[in-house]
Formats: sequence, structure tokens, C-alpha cells
Amino acid sequence: LVAEAQQVKAGQSVTLAFVMEPKPTWHGYWENPGDAGIGMSFDWTLPAGVTAGKAQFQVPDTLLISGIMNYIYKGDYAVLVNLTLSDDVRPGPLPISVKSEWLSCTDEICVPEQDELSITLQVVGKDASTVLDKRFDGFRAALPRPLGSEGSFAVSDDLFRLSIPLPANVEVDQPYFFILEDGVVDYAAPQTFSRDGDRLILETGARGDGFDTITGILKIGDHDGFLITATKGDVA
Repeated sequence: LVAEAQQVKAGQSVTLAFVMEPKPTWHGYWENPGDAGIGMSFDWTLPAGVTAGKAQFQVPDTLLISGIMNYIYKGDYAVLVNLTLSDDVRPGPLPISVKSEWLSCTDEICVPEQDELSITLQVVGKDASTVLDKRFDGFRAALPRPLGSEGSFAVSDDLFRLSIPLPANVEVDQPYFFILEDGVVDYAAPQTFSRDGDRLILETGARGDGFDTITGILKIGDHDGFLITATKGDVA
């Protein structure tokens, strides 16, 4: 557990990173692990006036084994969380601790892991200078970028179709849609993409129709992707 800055100020925020370094042949999981696996959990112990935001996950990879699709991280990765300090937090030490659980796997075995992680930051005055950890530039570069427009999706029998607003001049290399909500798509089913002007159309197998809104990541290249939100509607 590392912080982008060791010195923080009241009324501002600081980003923490869970820096994960799997050994060769091992992998971790995205927040929706797919057909198998377990996402990462966070149980924070924070001082008064400090709140933790939602974990931010980098663009994942796929791993298909014997018809079971997993959403994983094959190499080093980081999970980011923003801490926000209220204006009332006073100067001095700021102890942060979190109990985290995750699953580590190879293609053959899985090991549940957990740890109590802690870090002590220093609250400084408004005029104090802070030094930033440059590694966080790389951590953020692997995060999906928010897509400015909303998509639409439709489920008919065993077919899931998703329309994503994406300018025709945006290059797409082996696209893949990682859906966050479980029970909507058949994870192991092939994903077929086609262009319709400034829209990208996905077709894949469906499992259910229980959501009016879905979210996920459209991967368009190596660790390059967009955060997608789509509402139920017509997909031409």
C-alpha cells in the first residue's frame, strides 16, 4: 500500500495504490472476475474526517480455460483509491489501515489471500509543499478513460447487443467488453464487433435481462480502454 504523496492537506484528497506484483504464472482478478474467481475487497479503518472512495481498477485481460472465462491481470497492476480529507482534519500523523482480501491463481490452483495493510501520512499546512510519487502517472495511464456519451443495450432470447458511441476514426485493436454486472452476458461466448458509422456494435451470448443500466470497460488495445455506461433500449 503506497501513497502518491506522504504529505496531505485538510480539505484535499490523496490517491493510494495497492501495488500488486504477481509471481510468474500467477494472476489476480478484476472487480468482476467472470465465470470464476473472486474480486478484491476493502475494509478500511480511517481517522475521523477521512473517507475512502470507490476502488479504481485498470483495464484487465481475459483468460479462457476449458470454456471458463476469467477477467484477470497477468502481470503487475495497481488498484487505486482516493482518500478525501475534510476541512476539520488537523495537522499531524494520519494513520490509515485496511484489511484486504483477494484471490491469487495459476491456470491450475487458486490461493485465497488477505492482509492488514497500513500507512501513516502526515497532514501539513495549506502552504506546505508536497512531493508526488511519479509511479502514479503509470498507474493512471492503465485506467480506463470515461466515455463522454452513453450507450444502449438490448437482450433478446440468447443474444446480447450493445451500441457504443465511438467516433469512426478511433482505432480499435481486438476490442473486448468487460461487463461489471453479473448474470447479463455469457462470459465465454465469442464477442463480435462491427462498425455503424460513429457507433461500435457488440453482439454476444446473453444470460439474463435483469438490469436497466449496465457498466463496464471497452478494451480497444493493450491496456487501453473506456468506461462504458449503457441503458436498456433499441440497438439498430
